[in-house]
Amino acid sequence: MSTDDSIFFDLGAVKYTARPTTFANVLPEAKEDGPVAILPIKEQETLDGDWLKCLFDGSKDDVLTKDFVNGVVLQDIDSSDVDISSEAEALLKSWGNDWIIKSSTSVSIPPGAYLLRKNALWQVLRLYDDHQGAFLVSMQGANEDGAHEVLNDGKHGWSCCSLAVPSRLTKKATAGKPFVEWRIAVKDAFDIKGMKTSLCNKAYLELYSPVSTTAPSILHVIEGGSCILGKTKLSSFLSREEASESVDFQAPWNPRADGYQTTGGSSSGSTAAVAAYDWIDIGIGTDTYGSIRRPAQCNGVFGLRPSQGVFSQDGMFTVFKDFDVPGIFARDLHKLGAFATKWYGASVSTGNAEHLPPSIVLPLDFLPEDDTPQKKIVLDVVKDLESFLEVRADRVNLCTLWAQDPPNEAYGQGLHEYLDKVGRDTFLYANYQSGAAFRDRYFEIFNRKPFISKFVQWRWDVGSRISREEHEEAMRRMKVYKEWFLGTVMQVGERNSFVVMQSEDVSPKYRDDPPPSVPPNFLHHTYRR
Repeated sequence: MSTDDSIFFDLGAVKYTARPTTFANVLPEAKEDGPVAILPIKEQETLDGDWLKCLFDGSKDDVLTKDFVNGVVLQDIDSSDVDISSEAEALLKSWGNDWIIKSSTSVSIPPGAYLLRKNALWQVLRLYDDHQGAFLVSMQGANEDGAHEVLNDGKHGWSCCSLAVPSRLTKKATAGKPFVEWRIAVKDAFDIKGMKTSLCNKAYLELYSPVSTTAPSILHVIEGGSCILGKTKLSSFLSREEASESVDFQAPWNPRADGYQTTGGSSSGSTAAVAAYDWIDIGIGTDTYGSIRRPAQCNGVFGLRPSQGVFSQDGMFTVFKDFDVPGIFARDLHKLGAFATKWYGASVSTGNAEHLPPSIVLPLDFLPEDDTPQKKIVLDVVKDLESFLEVRADRVNLCTLWAQDPPNEAYGQGLHEYLDKVGRDTFLYANYQSGAAFRDRYFEIFNRKPFISKFVQWRWDVGSRISREEHEEAMRRMKVYKEWFLGTVMQVGERNSFVVMQSEDVSPKYRDDPPPSVPPNFLHHTYRR
């Protein structure tokens, strides 16, 4: 199906799009073109008014509304035996119903909203405007080749940002299709077949054609039946740009507070979409050293960064392969857990951790010295966890622990001294290398350097001056620190531990705040003095 096959129309104050289906000439008698409601009447002996009111109160579906009852089809094998109460008939009439068909055809038509055209049923999807500017582009479902297309009303192309959502009544999850009820927004750092990947940079968007394959982590969700609504904005090249530094594409709008707070980065669009729109279930982003955690914090949603190695990185742009992972956002913690379980839960082995005694680790290095409201909240959470798990949290100072039991490879160096250049020489070296193919290809094609934001350029400038030997030494030190932390602090294999920490000092950060005069401290991002 191409974009031209879609129809765009309004019913009342709501916008819709309709797509062809295979349901042609399935009604027992011809009817005039117009909106049609296919009602889910299984195991329903009588169609009564209370059942109709419940179905159309908006709690079960946001696509099938009273505007579609111009024609009603009671579609089930035994639908001819369904009685329609006088109350139900009167109610439908008051909503504008002209005709009702009891269909017992062997063709099973999924319930939901449809448009009847020349006796063929077209599936209707509701269009929601992206008033928070969270998306770069909206998408249609995959065609027979598995390729997606831009959802386009014929006027706006790439900048058309109304998102098309299917009826929640149409499909139900099965073992083979666990994601059919999920509406998902995907960060534009993942390849999706038939679509371009932009990384929120116009030069990158200009250079590359639509891709021919989908990232495995996203393909798993698509093959599981999910509805991918579109690709969301991000800080360009997975950087940590503030809103005032977003040059090529305006940063998304944070729905919290006065609406002018920063969304954080780099997965800004996916988290803003989830925070702002109750018609989206899950936002998928990526995380290197905070691109799930910080946006979740800024926008007031839950964020989950899986462990390294859970997903293949194929088809996902990375800036530091040793850290980059896909991650998810949700407004509801239970929904976050349910999606994660379906997405990658079966592939994760907890070993014998669940049989080990629980442990809480609170690194004091990450807490401010002053008694701030944020610090109080963190400590209150720790108290609640202590009460629930019936254990006392280990309040530790990483520098002190290191001094007491340093790894042999430290050669007597303190923690700060040993890790002094690790953040810079690991991350920024890899970050610079990640953009090499793009920079070279762009210059080859256009005979000029691509435009890059100042913050990304600063990262690349620093990374370009780090030698391979410096990078390898930093990676070695990072591995030593990791093994020390897992063994000494978390005591992996002996305890089932998790760490509670304050990620940053939170304060209002406005969209028009100037960027920091000195870029964020990558030299010591692993710990804090």
